[in-house]
Amino acid sequence: MSMFLASCRQVDDSEALPTIGPPSSAKRRRGGVGEWCKAVERVLGVVWFTLVFAVEFVLRSMWASDRKTPVSGGEGVELWPRKLATARFQLEDMKAVKSAVANATINDVLFEIISVGLFKYLDHRSPNPVRERIPIMGVAMVNLREQQGLQLIELNCGAGINRELSNSMKGNPGLRWGNKFGILLLPVHYHRSSGDPLEYLRKAKSMIDRKKKSLEAHFSYRIGDIVMTYLGARIVSLLNYRIVCSTTFTISNVLGPHKEIAVVGNPITYIRANSSSLPHVRLQNTCGSSFFVFPSLLQHME
Repeated sequence: MSMFLASCRQVDDSEALPTIGPPSSAKRRRGGVGEWCKAVERVLGVVWFTLVFAVEFVLRSMWASDRKTPVSGGEGVELWPRKLATARFQLEDMKAVKSAVANATINDVLFEIISVGLFKYLDHRSPNPVRERIPIMGVAMVNLREQQGLQLIELNCGAGINRELSNSMKGNPGLRWGNKFGILLLPVHYHRSSGDPLEYLRKAKSMIDRKKKSLEAHFSYRIGDIVMTYLGARIVSLLNYRIVCSTTFTISNVLGPHKEIAVVGNPITYIRANSSSLPHVRLQNTCGSSFFVFPSLLQHME
């Protein structure tokens, strides 16, 4: 994606590269005893949630698994025929829902939609009633690059592209080839429809807020990096496959550019990308200017 974005330019400025992600706005706050107490509380929260989620991650990678449901995957499911379905949601509608719960985000609303959709699908397809509060685990990949990637490098089309890219990477040790991402486990607990639809959003927000306070993604990346270094790519591949097989769905959220972009002078309306190589449900969100698109792969076979 970084190399692709490096070949794109903004529609209103043919020389400007696309800008992805908001600029860092973190400010160092100075205060008295109250601020220090809050800082200590935040650190303790990070330590506690990281410990809890790290243990959960290790258990998932070894033997723990979701209970079987009509949307469960498992070993070999990636070879089954797939069904591709899409749905659009107006961004304005999602913002309206977000504003109904204090400090909620678009990602919270997105996860609420996914969890409610899974619950309704289970109610529709399950031959027997699903046990209340049965855990359904999702997987999300988190980009851990502090920099936005290779698209920040000024590249020129021509014979010098590889030389220029190599020199830029040598001069900046923060840039390197390959992916750098961690894994987050995102649990939802099945329950039948309640009277308040916003209760789903509050539960999604509560879970995601705890995940944000942890270093689970960094822990999972380090585990994979250590296994890759000492045991090789085959073992780390088996480890990732085990984690995917022990969960039910994958969710990915693709962050779009701030402004309209073009490739080779052709404006891009939207791009839909998906993967069918995972052994369970795949849910992907592509953010456009006014809508979301969810290609979901439902592997349930009669």
